[in-house]
Amino acid sequence: MSWSERSVRYHKQQTDCAIHHAYARLEGDAAAAGTFHELLLCVRDRAVGLLEAPVLTGNHPGVEALIHLARFGSAHIRPMGDWAGSVSSWRPAVASLAHYLICKYHVPAFLASSWYAAQDAFADTTRGWFVAHAGGASFRSLELPIAMTRKMEHIFLASFDHLSIEHAMRRAELLALDVPAEFVQAILSSRLATDLSHGVFWRTVWFFLIANAGAIDPAQIGPMIDFIQAIRHQRVMVETADGSVEMDPPQPAFSVKGRTAQSMLRLIQNWHRSLGVGGPGISWTPSTLRPMLLEEPSPDPSIPPKRWQMMELTNSAQLQAEGVALHHCVASYAVQCRWGTSRIWSLRCGRGEKVHHVLTIEIDPKRRAIVQVRGRANRGASGKPLRLLQDWAGRERLQLAL
Repeated sequence: MSWSERSVRYHKQQTDCAIHHAYARLEGDAAAAGTFHELLLCVRDRAVGLLEAPVLTGNHPGVEALIHLARFGSAHIRPMGDWAGSVSSWRPAVASLAHYLICKYHVPAFLASSWYAAQDAFADTTRGWFVAHAGGASFRSLELPIAMTRKMEHIFLASFDHLSIEHAMRRAELLALDVPAEFVQAILSSRLATDLSHGVFWRTVWFFLIANAGAIDPAQIGPMIDFIQAIRHQRVMVETADGSVEMDPPQPAFSVKGRTAQSMLRLIQNWHRSLGVGGPGISWTPSTLRPMLLEEPSPDPSIPPKRWQMMELTNSAQLQAEGVALHHCVASYAVQCRWGTSRIWSLRCGRGEKVHHVLTIEIDPKRRAIVQVRGRANRGASGKPLRLLQDWAGRERLQLAL
């Protein structure tokens, strides 16, 4: 049996397993289970590409879409039996089916990603947005995590098909506020590209950036966001006699109001220096992603080969060492790594015993996406390191959400 035949057979087994679990999940909802069964038969007959979606960490996005479309059966306005089907790949097929079943009015294709979004409370909210907008409600009138103006709504609804709903919303907000282009790119390369919590507060930060655009280097945007997030919104780990205890953020009332760019940069520098000093040692289990090791032979046999290594950082000491080596604040991500909401990897290059830290990579496990890449002093990735990162991301089926 060829490799391609084994791959097809393995995917079919994964799809069958996902379908089996879908019936189990819907067991307590007879109406949804019946609708799922009808949708599955319809798709198998008219849109087989939908079931060819890649299965990542046990999640089959095509089957997930059918589960959620079945759960929202009360929103269907057309009989599924009359759907013409789709010969497209799985994403367009999901969009076609969702639009046919639910849309009275046109809905941008990227909003269909709500149907295969990860299982969490916010994902169900985005599905509700799809239904409401498809029924004629203006998007800005919905209950959104960030206030949306008419201009933001216009930009948002014209978003590229490949963007996630959260990313498109943040991008529309920044563009509509006329945040400088280089700042927009920096913000969309940070955790706030998809984290829409604390929307009212972060808008005050965007206004601060606009007002101080001439005094802030775009390379400082990422560290500024990390600093504010750490002191205002992120719970911290404190060592006590009873062990490590999670405490509230150190400055939950922090505000940028009345501050200058220079005073903010001083605060960031002081905080950055403090990250390499002491602190409780915490660790977490590694992810299922595979490391990478690549050797480049030297033309001179007496010189050791150059070795490129992609490795995961699994404790706070490693994060601190990485931050010191590359002069950035990755040490502040320890709690997120322990909670499993973030994974940090390091690309290093060495010859013999000399090893140089090259890139720090943040991965969002839920989205299976690389959301931040930082080199020395928060520089971006380019050249050979970027190509290696792209190769590794392709091998591990990671989205480059940069």
